[in-house]
Amino acid sequence: MNTIRFGIAGCGMIADWHAQSILHVEGAELVGASSRNPKSRDAFCLKYGIKPFESYEAMLKDPSVDAICICTPSGLHASMAVQAAQAGKHIVVEKPMAITTAECDQMIEACEKYNVLLSVIFQSRYSKPFRQLKNAVDKGWLGRMTYGDVYMKFIRDPAYYTGSTWKGTWNMDGGGALMNQGIHGVDLLLYLMGDVKSVYGHAKTLVHDIETDDTTSAVVEYKSGALGIIQASTSVYPGVPRKIEISGNRGTVVVEEDVITSWDIKDMKVPEDVIVTKNDDFSAADPSAFTIEGHVNQFTDIVNSFRQGKRPFVDQYEGKRSVELVCAVYDSSKKGIRIDFDR
Repeated sequence: MNTIRFGIAGCGMIADWHAQSILHVEGAELVGASSRNPKSRDAFCLKYGIKPFESYEAMLKDPSVDAICICTPSGLHASMAVQAAQAGKHIVVEKPMAITTAECDQMIEACEKYNVLLSVIFQSRYSKPFRQLKNAVDKGWLGRMTYGDVYMKFIRDPAYYTGSTWKGTWNMDGGGALMNQGIHGVDLLLYLMGDVKSVYGHAKTLVHDIETDDTTSAVVEYKSGALGIIQASTSVYPGVPRKIEISGNRGTVVVEEDVITSWDIKDMKVPEDVIVTKNDDFSAADPSAFTIEGHVNQFTDIVNSFRQGKRPFVDQYEGKRSVELVCAVYDSSKKGIRIDFDR
């Protein structure tokens, strides 16, 4: 398979990031799109000069489509991914992978049964700063790991929710600030710190008129013994850039959004290839205020993996981990108890 030909399901804002990324990756081609909204589908397809499919099912049946990008509301991810697997199409699905662990398992089972590959979009994993931080952790430069924290104090105005039929709903969003906005940070903590042993969370709705959380905090214990804090909100003015702090008894590294702002390791100079600088990212207040660089990096890995028939860096098994932790935070908040993980 020399060129991976993509079809996009769903033509909202995030579909543009997928389309632009595909256009920037060698060995990838965008051939068509489908949407339940014919007007947005036609405008999207006209913009990119691609085929408008009358339905998702029609796109799945087309032999010119090798892979599907699922850019629909989160509550539709699982069913659409299973359909794609049954049609023999490889799958790229926006975060979160699904809204329950049971749905994630359905997707995993379908991919295994029909021998297709899947990648979940977590583009920050592909940024150089997080690769450098992961290398520092793995090499033991920070010493005994003690803390892995993420703070995602974002803001969304009321129109963000009132202008949508699904955001902030349990049925289609699967949660609020933590599941939708915060899951990127949750994925990064799992990537950097490893599996979680237990979590205790509080998920509240303090500002917005929505079903789900807009203000959430959780305390985690990692299997390594280290501790951590997870905070996610869409209720904090003016919106603060995501901050990840990874600490050990020999050092601490701080990353704001995808920029290293502090690298302080005992008896060690900052490596020449590590750039420590100020963060100028404003996506804490504007969900569209980020570049496609991360998506291009991930799609490069996706295309290479699909062409070679190997699992992408962020596959279905990795994608499930963040959903599992987010759901455990919600479960803990609802029951008022600590949730322990089996593995």
